[in-house]
Amino acid sequence: MNRGITVTLIVIALGICGGLYGYRNYQQNKEREQAARRAVYEQSEKERIAREEQKRAAAVAEAQRLADAKAAADAEASAKELERLRSEQADAEARRLQAEQEAQQAVAARERLAREKEKADAEARVELARREKAAAEAAAARLAALDAISRQEKAKKDAADREADRLAALKHQQELEAAELAKVPVINRAIYPTDYKRREHYYLDVEMQNAENAKPPTRPKPAGQTANP
Repeated sequence: MNRGITVTLIVIALGICGGLYGYRNYQQNKEREQAARRAVYEQSEKERIAREEQKRAAAVAEAQRLADAKAAADAEASAKELERLRSEQADAEARRLQAEQEAQQAVAARERLAREKEKADAEARVELARREKAAAEAAAARLAALDAISRQEKAKKDAADREADRLAALKHQQELEAAELAKVPVINRAIYPTDYKRREHYYLDVEMQNAENAKPPTRPKPAGQTANP
């Protein structure tokens, strides 16, 4: 009886021990599996976290790259815009200077044209006065010339009348003198031979007497007659 109980107790004890051992093995296996699962989970989490960190780092790097690219593009655009603004400002300044220069040139041109017009007007007035004076002088000279011509013509006519009167009186006098000469005897030369020594002196004396007899008598000059008619 006691032996059976003992065996039973031993069997029960062995069963309990086997159960405990099995349970312990089960628990150990479970713990190992749980530990393995935890290790796999933790490794997976680490890998996931690493991937996420890598993704975040890549995203941050991409964002930084994009930011840097945007900053570079903005800087380039700003530089281009600044250059454009500077170029436009330089062009505007050049146009302003050119406009001022053109305005100054226009003012100078207007002043020069005004001076030239004033000078031309003054010269025109002087020329008009000169022409009017010249015209008046020409008219006066024409009148004086006409008067001189009239006086000359009258003087010529008077001189012609006096000359005609003188010629008529001279002709009449010559006719009278011719009538008087017709009454004066002419000495005839005697003919001497060529060997006569006084022949030439005789001929000369006869010619001188005839020339003296041929002179017209002295007559008074007509009134208004000049010394050399």
